[in-house]
Amino acid sequence: MFRFIAAFIFFLCSPCTSNIIQTPKLETSAGKDFNLTCDHSSLPTNDFIHWYRLSPGQGPVYLIHGYKGTTLSDDQKLRLIFNDQRKSSVLNILYVTPEDSAVYLCAQGGTKLQTHFLPVQDF
Repeated sequence: MFRFIAAFIFFLCSPCTSNIIQTPKLETSAGKDFNLTCDHSSLPTNDFIHWYRLSPGQGPVYLIHGYKGTTLSDDQKLRLIFNDQRKSSVLNILYVTPEDSAVYLCAQGGTKLQTHFLPVQDF
């Protein structure tokens, strides 16, 4: 039986004014939905919450970001849900698979990230 394991680490940055707190480790079974909580009790008004996945042997991969309310990923497998006061958010992963096993990173940031590569023109 496959068990989905998600580990969390704190994303630290010197100019940050909020404290990001994540659960250290969670497990579930394949095919189930999974909720990863990110507490950010003093998130500045203009900051977004960003989620990344870190798989073994790879760098961080951007997943989703949001400001308030609910945000869906393009493939609708991920849902980022904020509470009314923006003091916490939940990353909901639908129907987890073995490929979803990774370290998940919750981070705050004041700007929207570029999520796609820009084309490069050869001369």
